[in-house]
Amino acid sequence: MAEDTRDGDSTSSSQSNNKPKHDLPKSQVGKLWDAFGNPEKPINVMPGATFDPSRQKPKDLTISESLSSISMKDVSTFHKKPCARDSLMIGMGAAFGIGGIRGIVGGLRAIWPACNWAVGTFAIASLVSFELCKRQRVNEMQGMAEAVKLMHDLKIKKEKETEQLKAAREAEKDAERKRKSWTNPSNYKFW
Repeated sequence: MAEDTRDGDSTSSSQSNNKPKHDLPKSQVGKLWDAFGNPEKPINVMPGATFDPSRQKPKDLTISESLSSISMKDVSTFHKKPCARDSLMIGMGAAFGIGGIRGIVGGLRAIWPACNWAVGTFAIASLVSFELCKRQRVNEMQGMAEAVKLMHDLKIKKEKETEQLKAAREAEKDAERKRKSWTNPSNYKFW
């Protein structure tokens, strides 16, 4: 039958997007490589952004340049970043508590100062909890890197032990074979 000519771009778009419908879970090794990088690649190399002190001084960034680097997608998905949701919730709870107490204690005249205290408390509590969460994640990543290194060292140690055990068994089998061999004169008893 004839194809529908209205969807002429559907075949090219379906061929260009060959992603599976659902992402399959990665293995533990793949996750570790994503987190810590490939061990064969050099760590301290920045692609295309090397600085040579003999040339010129790096250009200072202005506030407008730094704000232009933030896209709307980054702002709309901020809550999905690690530690952001928890720090915002802690900030909101602290702001509600401090602002509410200030409003109740101060009465009707202290509503504006209570709002100011609530906003300040939100900002401080959110920033502090975000930084603490980030520090905890860094420590966890360092612990994971150390665990990966220790697991690698343990694997090498076990391989060496296995090779030594295999060599000892082979030597023992050779000795047993030699002991039981018919060419060994000690196997013949003349009495």
